[in-house]
Amino acid sequence: MSYRVKIESFEGPFDLLLSLVSEQKIDIGAISVSEVADQYLSYVEAIRELDMDVASDFLVVAATLLALKASSLLPDETVNIDDDFDDLSPTEARDILVARLLAYRQFKNIAASLNARLETEGLMFSRQAGVESDFVALLPDYLEGVTLHNLAVICADLAARREVFLLEAEHIASRPIPVETRIKDILHRLSSDKKLTFSEILDGTTNPTIIVVNFLALLELYHRGMVDLEQDSQCGEIAIQYRDPEDWTPGSDEDDVFPEEYIRALEQDGV
Repeated sequence: MSYRVKIESFEGPFDLLLSLVSEQKIDIGAISVSEVADQYLSYVEAIRELDMDVASDFLVVAATLLALKASSLLPDETVNIDDDFDDLSPTEARDILVARLLAYRQFKNIAASLNARLETEGLMFSRQAGVESDFVALLPDYLEGVTLHNLAVICADLAARREVFLLEAEHIASRPIPVETRIKDILHRLSSDKKLTFSEILDGTTNPTIIVVNFLALLELYHRGMVDLEQDSQCGEIAIQYRDPEDWTPGSDEDDVFPEEYIRALEQDGV
């Protein structure tokens, strides 16, 4: 904005005055809006020409400045700057008005930039026709002497230079562990060790899914009569004792521990 204002408490560009007021660096009560308006009218009369850009800027800034002053002078319950501000405090209304001014200024700056590009690039014309036939034969043959082997070598070289993207392991979903598999693994270990603890079966893992799968496998082994379980205290260590296959529940063996439909249900649940 080219218009400058000069009053007792401020001298400089008009839009800077509004910025200082909105940031509470200048007391709005010390500014006479009527004096500012009179100065602008005197400015227009002096140049005897109304610049629409300057005039529109002045109206936006002056209206916002007037609204800010009204909100600071009138009691809270009587402030009614705009229908949109009925339920807002004067401070909130001021912030919205300043935001509108900033948006207006942003659009104005962009419009000025686009207009400058139009004036510059509007004088340029791109070539529409292709290369003249007399010059086509003069163009070099860029593929002369290039064989399929050369192209393959070039492609391989480009592929080798390409940065390899490594996907972090945390982003890869682990495959579900079937309960049936864990049952067979536990039975295999018990057949040689005869007695284990639940912690030994877990091998130090803290993965909740693996812990649950092993616990389900252990319960099913107990249900089938393949192992005996002992726990001396609540939340204490679970001791697992391997039972003689002759004492297993009839129909239980290592190849058919779970009913097929039960296994499918567990796998659908992600176990």
